[in-house]
Amino acid sequence: MEKNVRCPACTSDALYQCDGYTEFYKCPVCGRFELAYPSQDSKLDRNHLAAYLVYHCYKNTSGTEKYEERFHTVCSKEFYSKSDNTGKPVHMDAEIIESWYPKTFAERVDKILLYIASHTEHVGQLLTLPKNLLLNVLFVDKQRMDNDVWSPTKNQWVERDEKEYIQEVNYMLGFLRHQHYIDTNEFVGSNLHSIVLAPEGYARVDELQKNTSSGRNVLVAMSFHETQKRREMIRKGISDAGYNAVFIDEVQHNNLITPELLKYIKDSKFVVADLTDENNGAYFEEGYAMGLGKTVIQLCRHDVRLHFDIAQKNTIMWEREEDIPERLTKRIEATID
Repeated sequence: MEKNVRCPACTSDALYQCDGYTEFYKCPVCGRFELAYPSQDSKLDRNHLAAYLVYHCYKNTSGTEKYEERFHTVCSKEFYSKSDNTGKPVHMDAEIIESWYPKTFAERVDKILLYIASHTEHVGQLLTLPKNLLLNVLFVDKQRMDNDVWSPTKNQWVERDEKEYIQEVNYMLGFLRHQHYIDTNEFVGSNLHSIVLAPEGYARVDELQKNTSSGRNVLVAMSFHETQKRREMIRKGISDAGYNAVFIDEVQHNNLITPELLKYIKDSKFVVADLTDENNGAYFEEGYAMGLGKTVIQLCRHDVRLHFDIAQKNTIMWEREEDIPERLTKRIEATID
């Protein structure tokens, strides 16, 4: 079944497809994504989902009207069984989204500035955003859960009063303008709004980018064919320690994968290497990181024999994938400044 609907995340006009098991959306703001059916039963916060999709949106770079190569899905790699022309799924769930969503006002501001900088090619260039995109870039909630006992939409997501969220948009824009981070006019609810980074905004972006290696990104070196569960256990262990796990096959870029991979290793605070699958790429990435003087935390299943060169290195040897998060978090907290 295919029809035109409102995007459940950002409320824009979107294309909806349903196969009885999943709901597929193609949204001009959020990109392509897939939810469990029915979406009303999902534990995802719709506002946080919208912001996550906007900040991680995969665009069509093929120059054709074919589906984008990647899309977000709540389905695991083990579950996923669609045809090749659908694209490559990138897993998301409530835990991943909430671990990414900014916890503080300062973190929110930094993400906004980095978004503006990454979406403008030239200094002083205006960034013009559609209304729904602007709201999510600024982390302004457009929807709320209706908890009114007498409401016909009880326990459903409904749109907030426009005056309320416009007020929040102008609060965020006003703060950024007061800090001299951006130049912009007051938002009046029009469909398009323009923003430009001011000199102080560029200075803040430079500071954030310069300090990436002392920041929160952590490159995870492992086989792309690992189980989705193990990937999420590693992600959780890193997230619980206050860092952001980076898996190169989830990163959107236009370059060859090796230069992009090396860049992320260079910019990471430290590297986590899962050597369970004895993947040559993971060994290479660990060696490159060690050559840069980066701390590398090794993981491996207890019954796998490590290569002689690194077998003597203190390694987290796990029996159950469920044990990874706690042990990895403790190792990070004990060994990383």
